[in-house]
Amino acid sequence: MPPVENGGPPIRNTRHPVGVRVTAAILGLAGVVLGPVGYLKAVAADSGSAAEWFTLGFGAAVGLPLLAAAITTVAGDRVAARWSLALLLWPIAYLALAKLLLA
Repeated sequence: MPPVENGGPPIRNTRHPVGVRVTAAILGLAGVVLGPVGYLKAVAADSGSAAEWFTLGFGAAVGLPLLAAAITTVAGDRVAARWSLALLLWPIAYLALAKLLLA
């Protein structure tokens, strides 16, 4: 089957934008929920496990939106990728709010 540029039939799009967006939404929601939970558990933990909770909270809050952005970028969904990258502002918001409420 020749490529489209050579007069062949158009290639069927096998990417599923709804599935990509659902995956990005699940990862984004997990990052939004697990980031603050990890931070608050770290603040309440003793010195032996606080670093582990900080690492888990940061990994969830930053790593999951970056993973969602990577998935949506590879799938060609620029709008979902932008929204996934916008979630990187969420840790700044919840850290500021937690500092104000816990002070």
